[in-house]
This record gives sequence, C-alpha cells and structure tokens, in this order.
Amino acid sequence: MSKINIKYNNRIKLMLLNSILYILTFSTVIIPLLFINFLPTTGVGHFFSNNLSYGLITIPIFSYFIVVGTFIYKIKINPYIVQITSYRMMIGFLRPRDYIDIAHTMVEDYSFFNRPFSLNKTLMIKIKTDSGKIIAKRFNLTLITEKEVKVISKVLDRIIVKNN
Repeated sequence: MSKINIKYNNRIKLMLLNSILYILTFSTVIIPLLFINFLPTTGVGHFFSNNLSYGLITIPIFSYFIVVGTFIYKIKINPYIVQITSYRMMIGFLRPRDYIDIAHTMVEDYSFFNRPFSLNKTLMIKIKTDSGKIIAKRFNLTLITEKEVKVISKVLDRIIVKNN
C-alpha cells in the first residue's frame, strides 16, 4: 500500500466554468437591462429591447447551475488516510462542507453514481465507525474525468480488499 499517492481537485476547471457563466450572464442579461432601463432611446437600448431572447435563454442556464450546483472537490489518498472534501462553489458559504478524513481501515465500501442532466457524479463511501456502525457519506464531484474515477476506484478496491 505504500505506493498510493493520489491528489485530485477541480478548482481550476470550475473557476473557468463559473467565470464563463458569469460573463455570459452579465453580457446577455445585466448590460441589456441597463441599456433598456437607462438609455432606451439610444440605438443600443432599442436593439436590446427588441432582442430580449438572448437574456431569456441565459437566465434558465444560470438558474440550472444554481439549482443543480457546481461542486469543488479535493481528493487525497495516501498510504494511511483518505481525505475527501466537496462543497458548492456558487453558494457554498450557506452550507457546511462535506468532509472526511479517515484511516484506510474505516473504509467498508464505495460506489460512484451518475446524476442525470448534470455535470456531477456522486461518490458514496461507507465508513465503519469505532462502535461498528456503518455510515454512508456522499460527495458531489463536478467535472470528474473517467480516468480519475478509474484510478480512485482501483485504489479504493485495493483498500477494501486489504481490510477484508
């Protein structure tokens, strides 16, 4: 087990995705509303008031990302511990972060779930506590690649086989 050393996160990918989303929303909703309300008689204000469809398309896209959520995750597995953190990027300050920091001996089982109509996958880890109780902890992972899922699965499989 000494060769295990995995570190994955999606911070840069998510910052890029959210930046594009904010720029799209700002340029197709906020700027046109400013021109329509404050400069309606100008050519630009008249253009935006006749072409509201751009903003009407962007609002559902932005709302979708707020409702479904984009999650920043950090996964670190070394020869002794499993650390996983996941939290919402846009409105993450409203909820506590999902976090575990456990020894390999506590890992009982795991599974990945695909979420329909979403960029998220869910990693569920079953943890055995000191009292023998099994707890399931779920982590939402946005934009995780199949390669990362395979590597994490392979390592978690090795940990579970070692525990049994």
